[in-house]
Amino acid sequence: MRNLIINIFVLGLLIGCTTSKTVSEKLVIDNSYADSLNAFNKAADAFIKGNVLEMKGNFAEAIIEYQEALNIKESSGIHNALAKSYLAIDKLPKALEHSRRAVKLDSTNADYLMMLAEVYSDANLADSSSRVYEKIIGLDSTNYQAYFYLGQLYEAAKPRKALTIYERLLKETGPEWNVLLRVADLNERLGNVDKTISTVEDLLNLDPSNIQLQKLLIDSYIKSGKNEEALVLIDDIIPLFPDDISLIEYRGKALIEMKRWEEGSEEYIKLTKDKRIPFVSRVKIATAFLNEANKDSTLTPIAKKILKQIDADSTDWQIKAFLGEIAIKENDDSTALKYFKASAENAEWNVQVSERLGILLFDNQKYEMAIEEMGKAVVKFPNSFVVNIILGLSLAQQNRHEEAEIPLKKAIDINPTDLTGLHAYGYTLNQLKKNTEAIKYLERALILDGQNVQIMGTLGLIYESDKVFQKSDSLYLLALSIDSTNALILNNYAYSLSERDIELQKAKKMSQTALDKDPENSSYLDTYGWILYKLGDYTNAILYVQKAIDKESDNATLVDHLADIYFKMGDKKKAVELWRKALQLNGSLEKVKQKLAQESM
Repeated sequence: MRNLIINIFVLGLLIGCTTSKTVSEKLVIDNSYADSLNAFNKAADAFIKGNVLEMKGNFAEAIIEYQEALNIKESSGIHNALAKSYLAIDKLPKALEHSRRAVKLDSTNADYLMMLAEVYSDANLADSSSRVYEKIIGLDSTNYQAYFYLGQLYEAAKPRKALTIYERLLKETGPEWNVLLRVADLNERLGNVDKTISTVEDLLNLDPSNIQLQKLLIDSYIKSGKNEEALVLIDDIIPLFPDDISLIEYRGKALIEMKRWEEGSEEYIKLTKDKRIPFVSRVKIATAFLNEANKDSTLTPIAKKILKQIDADSTDWQIKAFLGEIAIKENDDSTALKYFKASAENAEWNVQVSERLGILLFDNQKYEMAIEEMGKAVVKFPNSFVVNIILGLSLAQQNRHEEAEIPLKKAIDINPTDLTGLHAYGYTLNQLKKNTEAIKYLERALILDGQNVQIMGTLGLIYESDKVFQKSDSLYLLALSIDSTNALILNNYAYSLSERDIELQKAKKMSQTALDKDPENSSYLDTYGWILYKLGDYTNAILYVQKAIDKESDNATLVDHLADIYFKMGDKKKAVELWRKALQLNGSLEKVKQKLAQESM
């Protein structure tokens, strides 16, 4: 109808301008006008068809009609319609071309400017889009839609500027739902918790039963430390939604923030029982409590309770490993071993679990179990330093030095500067009578740590066995200058002196000091008894060596010493009996064989 009125109006103007013309002139003008009117009607018809097709969603066909209209007569409206349809089918370059042309033809039309801003925005030309929105606002400061879109445009890169625009808009419009939602979201992102609370409270005034807003307000209360307010709101809502996961979590979180750990943990236990909660989320809950327990041991029972709840219906290796760590803290090594063994079985691919199990077994002196578990682990993790070192150390503790040599060598190949590895490997080589190699590795260790008394002691023993007494004595004395009360060094140096029958009083004094520090040690008892024997105090010598044998009855050297004392006292029968026993324990003792041979002659 509007087009018809315009056409009639134009026709009227044209007719009104013909009164002074001749008849022939009037005929020419009338024919020209008729052609123009016909073209206009064709353009209008094509435009209307395009508009109908556009409303039906047939944008490609609409574009054809709009283009036909444009070919007949160019207008800003047709360009804008083309821009809209091209945008709908993601033809951004064409949309931009026509939108720009529409604005060029009519630079103050708000609809055309809004379309251009939208095209720029979809083309990721945010700066261009924002300039257009600002122009619209400059033309009409009450164009609230332009304010809103400009705010949205700034949210990602310029959130504070977006907030300023939204706040200006709210001053003009009053509380408006969509704008308040954007403001609440921005304030939350920017950490403006108090402003978030204020905005959400305004939103709740508009929609007091909106559960999502209530949750946002609860979350904001907790973030700002207003845990009492959060609890009040939660306890008002939760009877209506007793199974709502987020409300349960918020309640637990608020209680925890208030240090009401027992009550808070009960809420989290509800979550760990809930099958809707992904397992990984349940593990996160347990981990959070475990971390707190690491800071405050009084919370360990709570962490344990949550972990056991998860473990009740899970075979997860991580939960079992966590429970194993708690058992270690509680000095319950048997339970710790149970959990770590189960964890290792459920996570055969996880080297750390196997390593933790190995360390635990070794620390608890369960060497056979350590050998078994690390023997399996070393096949899967041949380049694990921990697996190799624990396997080697455990074998060495069982005097299986030939087997220990391989994993210990592998360990120091992996970590050439590890003192434990170098020391253990050197000791094992010594036990295998490979003293030259042993000395090389032990001296390397001593270069790395020149104050390590244990390494000095082992190196001293090797030099002593090689009868390089000057070096062995120097090492013992150096070790004692660092740690004058080291029982092992005192014992070994004292025994070395007694074997050479020198400085026996000094040896006795050192041995006594070692024995005072560790009176149940069989080696220390034997050393002291042997020194007494060397000093001629046979009665007391027998007493101490016998005590040593009582503690370590399968040690052939101790039995040999006792035999020597009885022989010196004239009880040859007892001596022979003991020498034979020593050989039964260790058939490679050549000196004992010689003693028996002499007595049988």
